[in-house]
Amino acid sequence: MKVSRRFQLSVHTILFIAVYGDEKGLTCDYISSKLKCNPIVIKNILNLLCKNNFLTKVSSSPNIKLKKNINDITLWDIYKVTDEVNIKNIFCSDDLQITNPIMSDLPELLTPPFEEVMGYIKDTLSKVSIDSLLKQYNY
Repeated sequence: MKVSRRFQLSVHTILFIAVYGDEKGLTCDYISSKLKCNPIVIKNILNLLCKNNFLTKVSSSPNIKLKKNINDITLWDIYKVTDEVNIKNIFCSDDLQITNPIMSDLPELLTPPFEEVMGYIKDTLSKVSIDSLLKQYNY
């Protein structure tokens, strides 16, 4: 399995805001310059995180702040909003011309193990908070 760039950037952005959120002028442009990422990409990430109640944009200033406590934001929370997982749609076999009954039932055969794997991923990511990541790096 791969971890999407959107997930990685979302985690990085939240970590950055958690560390530097009290600085004046914490804007999309400032964040994108520090993360060395396209401002449009960061703007999209910030909008996604705002829409899902991780961040708030203070209307009286250009500053971006965390809306939730860093203890209450887990990697699973971020993963859910950045990488929608639907096990039923994980297998792309619509374009295959399969007449073998075993092969045509393959998605149904593989769905239970993948659901189990996603359960482990959820359990593991749910235990890792932004606070715990910051503590690992002495912030």
